[in-house]
Amino acid sequence: MSRRTIAIIIFIIGILMLAVVAVVFITSQNQPPEQVAPVDGTAVPGEEVPPGEEGAGEGEAVATQPPTPANVVGVVVSLQTVPRGYQMTEDILTIESRDAGTVGLNVITDINDVVGKYARDDIFQGETLTISDLVEDITAIGSEEFGPSSIIPPGFVAQAIPLDDLSSVAYGISEGDYVDIMLIFSLYQIDQEFQTLLPNDAAFYLEEGIQAADQSGVATPEGGEEDTGVPAIIYGIVGFGRFEELATGDLAHIGPNEAERPIFIGVLIQNAKVIQVGKYSPPLSAEELIPTATPEPLGEGEPTPTPAPEEFPTSTPEPPKVVLLAMQPQQQLLLRYAVEVGVVPNLALRNVDDGQLYAVDNVDLEFFLQRFNIELPPDLGFTVDTRKGGESSSDTTPVTPTPEQVPEGG
Repeated sequence: MSRRTIAIIIFIIGILMLAVVAVVFITSQNQPPEQVAPVDGTAVPGEEVPPGEEGAGEGEAVATQPPTPANVVGVVVSLQTVPRGYQMTEDILTIESRDAGTVGLNVITDINDVVGKYARDDIFQGETLTISDLVEDITAIGSEEFGPSSIIPPGFVAQAIPLDDLSSVAYGISEGDYVDIMLIFSLYQIDQEFQTLLPNDAAFYLEEGIQAADQSGVATPEGGEEDTGVPAIIYGIVGFGRFEELATGDLAHIGPNEAERPIFIGVLIQNAKVIQVGKYSPPLSAEELIPTATPEPLGEGEPTPTPAPEEFPTSTPEPPKVVLLAMQPQQQLLLRYAVEVGVVPNLALRNVDDGQLYAVDNVDLEFFLQRFNIELPPDLGFTVDTRKGGESSSDTTPVTPTPEQVPEGG
């Protein structure tokens, strides 16, 4: 057979195969769809199931039916992640629709029940809020949950300082308050070379004494002459001042008669938050809160004794001696420096809604004179005797009352 004949045969066979495939495809398209018999009351696809029949109970919705407004409830969801202790605001909350059957009893459905409260723990974006996620009092987070760190504002750090009845505003501060911290620094003049407080001490060698010592052969640091025992005359001055020539022509040393008076510098740290007053006590566990009574063994025939009521002694609690304050890191370093150099911090209580920062001036003698327009009096040659100032001429001797005798039968 030639190649031409073989090619014709292959072409004819291919046409026949295509024809067979086309006939099978057309035949399968003309057949009716296969009917599936229902099993255990399952409805056939496309068939409506009337109420009361098997497959759906009376009044029940078919599983493929979309939820209706009757079984949908709105829940409060957080739009962003917030840390514990964060105060919830309306702009970070939204309402999402959920199936009522999947919503628990503690899920919050009203935004007004969330605004103003504080997060008990970290709340993540998209989380459904529940009653247990929030607290009304922020101090409860610190005392009952995670400790004082839970109520420190972001960007702040806390430090403890000593406390007494005066610096604590008469113990009127509590957790969550805002206070101003007043610091008074005392500046003194010092010697730049010695770095010690002025005035310096001085020692004087009289020229006559030095010359007499040289003539008598007293040994000097540079010389090698023999010591004859003649002492040099030395005068020491504690608190060196200055030399002045008096009206008589004599030279006198003028020195201070008291210690140097410091220059006071006031510094004000504003809006520090009170985190803890007194020492922190971790909350007791549930086992520690329940007292365990140990029964005493009873003898045979003895009645069960009735326990006497316990008397708890009333003790007066000691006032707190320390307070924990939160402020910015730079302010914390300033406060720590003040405590180290001996400055006693004093607190001033702020209004609960007052967060304004005020511009203040340092109070010194110059400020006092300018602020109140005080004119300095001239130096006069006479004055009034003020050594008895404040004494009253009236007699203030207390009178002891004499008891009256009451007659018998009166």
